[in-house]
Amino acid sequence: MKRVLLIAPSSAESIERSYLGPNLGVVRLSGYLSLHGHHADYYDPSLKIATGDGPSIEDKFLEQEWDIIGFSCLDDTILSDIRNMYHAKELCPDALLVAGGIEAQFNYQTILDKTPARLVILGEGEIPLLEIANGTPLHEIPGLVLKNPSRALSQEQFEEATFAIDWENVPYETYWDHYVEKYGEDIDDLKDQEIHTARVFSRNRCPIGCKFCSSTHQLTWGAGVNVPVISTTEDSLISVVHRIQRAHPRVRTVYLTDDDFCIDKASVMRFCDKVVEEDFGNLTFMCFARASDLNLKLLQKMKAANFRRLIIGVESFSQSVLDDMNKHCSVQQIHEALHLCHEVGIKPHINVILTTPYSTLDDIEVSIDNALWYIERDYVYCAVMSAIRPLKGTNYYELHSDYETRLAEIEGTGYTLKIDDYIITDDPVSKEVQDIYWNGVEKEVDSYANKVGLKHKSTNDIAKISLLYMKRLIREARAKHGLQAMSRDLPVGCGKDEIEQIYQDYLVNYSEPVSDNAPRLPLV
Repeated sequence: MKRVLLIAPSSAESIERSYLGPNLGVVRLSGYLSLHGHHADYYDPSLKIATGDGPSIEDKFLEQEWDIIGFSCLDDTILSDIRNMYHAKELCPDALLVAGGIEAQFNYQTILDKTPARLVILGEGEIPLLEIANGTPLHEIPGLVLKNPSRALSQEQFEEATFAIDWENVPYETYWDHYVEKYGEDIDDLKDQEIHTARVFSRNRCPIGCKFCSSTHQLTWGAGVNVPVISTTEDSLISVVHRIQRAHPRVRTVYLTDDDFCIDKASVMRFCDKVVEEDFGNLTFMCFARASDLNLKLLQKMKAANFRRLIIGVESFSQSVLDDMNKHCSVQQIHEALHLCHEVGIKPHINVILTTPYSTLDDIEVSIDNALWYIERDYVYCAVMSAIRPLKGTNYYELHSDYETRLAEIEGTGYTLKIDDYIITDDPVSKEVQDIYWNGVEKEVDSYANKVGLKHKSTNDIAKISLLYMKRLIREARAKHGLQAMSRDLPVGCGKDEIEQIYQDYLVNYSEPVSDNAPRLPLV
């Protein structure tokens, strides 16, 4: 026999606008479980809130040692229901917590992710609850959604999993041939290196915690505990490179796709020394790196090991934006890293995100001007993102709610998906340019490409015209709203006249009129 307590949905707000009466859902469940040999009771918090009579919910939790505590959840009571779950977890740590009801069924991921409830019941609760109380294995009970926290790989398991990849039979050539056919005679040595690339990951996660990144939380949120950063050894990584090169002699680049390959500088330098010792011929390397990781000694080692490109998530040249993103990096560190890369002869790829939840026009424009300066000096390859996407599993998704959202039908079904394209910025003028840019940038890029005869638009071609297009929208918004021009400094050695001339050339040669009715287009 199991002792089962069932809690009705309730909140002080709902009592004011709803009829106060027994909750027949939990009453019926209690009776059904009792009929089948279990000790079941129910408690309605609304009665205590409304009348002040009877035991509190805390008293009820402590009344006896409950084996199972179930919570019925509704949309308008969900916050109070969740608080009750946490009280139960604190006072009855050994009880199995279960949630059911309409809100729990249709919002089970929130219940399982953000409450101590381990199970959600779909539909009617009598049979699932009885089976749980009877001790039926959970995976055999219909109508249950179960959260079973993950267990991260250990160091040994991570090494084993990396080694177990059948590198020799990965069909790289099939993918490479697609691009060889696509580019044909336009393939130069750099394009050949880019096409003939093999991806390798050597670390389980990045611990930095940038607010726009979901992968930084995947393992920790999945396990419900802190997961240590685990990396494959330098020797194991060298072994993988050998296996790939022997099995796929066309390979030109090994792409180390960890979110921050350079976080352990000593390990990277040891790896670089081993690469030089092994002599992989014309094989090149590329990896992700944070600007704050890089120094001259490390970059010199990487250059000697034939690292030809670093992917640096610059994101913004505004310190206030970097701080809001939780980047743990300064604008000065970004400038120093990009200049050091140029000094040693490694041309990095940088990512710039134009609008964030709190971006002002100055924040956006300072990033535009700095990125343009580095592109014009041939310091970087650059990719531009319009805005922050509210990816599930990110802090930005959890902390913001104003999204540009569209509906997409799932072909062949009666279902639709809500797709959140970007977070709408708070500043009303920034919001205005954000919307026009989102709707018009792809048309602007295509128009530019047609006018200059670009057969294959490079990353920097797209980035430059995207940045200049946004700069024009900002200029127009400042004029429309009577706002002063930006007065922030540009990189050392860069005069404002230089950027202004680039902008004026763009206006003369490439720009198309802005259309408020441009079609919805994807992020660039």
